[in-house]
Amino acid sequence: MKQLSELLETVLHDRDITPDAVPALDLYMDQVLTLFNEGLQENKRHPGDKLLTKTMINNYSKEKILLPVKGKKYTRQHIIQMLCIYQLKQMLSLADVKALIGRNDVDFEACFNRFLARKDHLRDSIPERLTADLDIDLSDPNEVLTFCLTLSATATYMQRLCQQIIDARAEAQE
Repeated sequence: MKQLSELLETVLHDRDITPDAVPALDLYMDQVLTLFNEGLQENKRHPGDKLLTKTMINNYSKEKILLPVKGKKYTRQHIIQMLCIYQLKQMLSLADVKALIGRNDVDFEACFNRFLARKDHLRDSIPERLTADLDIDLSDPNEVLTFCLTLSATATYMQRLCQQIIDARAEAQE
């Protein structure tokens, strides 16, 4: 069985599609799906997982999470917006994602570039924060459960903080 440090290294070496890698040309839906599913392939838990589907994109458009599409092509702005949605929907409800993303007054590319820089910093700091737990015995079900509960609580705190920020912003706009 792998050690926690090996698993952590794998997790922290996920892939990102940077705004520089998004074509300047508008893309058809199948091209967008290929960009996501190939560009983020290493982030899949299971090889058959789909990171983005036609149904997801259509739902994002229908719910006005994604800026309106002209014709059948998606602009660079749409694709970067979808990259933001991809990140946020892992922790937040679609209503919360819409509160953040379903706007036309956001510079998605600038925000995403800043996010990637902060994510790099997180990749460096997370192992330091978990140093005390890196010697966990992954063959001991009690240690594994305790550690996973702790990680889950940490993720929950971060999720709640996002929700509180979204709610506070909504209240301020009313």
